[in-house]
Amino acid sequence: MLQYARWLTLVGIIAVPSLACAEQIRYRFIPVDPCGTLKQVAAGPDGTVGEHRRIFGAKPLPYPFAVQPNQVVTFRHPFNGRNVTVPLRLPAGQPRIDTFTDRIVYVHGDYTTEVRFFPDGSVDVVYNSGFMRPLRFE
Repeated sequence: MLQYARWLTLVGIIAVPSLACAEQIRYRFIPVDPCGTLKQVAAGPDGTVGEHRRIFGAKPLPYPFAVQPNQVVTFRHPFNGRNVTVPLRLPAGQPRIDTFTDRIVYVHGDYTTEVRFFPDGSVDVVYNSGFMRPLRFE
């Protein structure tokens, strides 16, 4: 019975793609000095400040709005060993923090904020609203 319910959910998502929307916005930061200061650069298509995705695997859309950070977090970059200071917009409340070799994820229920580190010293911040939820910055 459980297998049938999963199959039915999968068919529903494929049949109605708008139900599978989970908004995701990505911002790119690059290092500007050895002290860990980062500068936000164009991450989206057409040189916009952010990249917006609504459906997994879909073509990214430009997102021209910057997010006003409410936290400034310093991480040790896993690739170059230097400290980097990343501005983040985190929801209120205590998150669960998942750490991986190349990223750190703040989990607030379905809402996640992911900080991805790259070998060139750059950092991506990805805000994800979760399945069938609009992305809101409050």
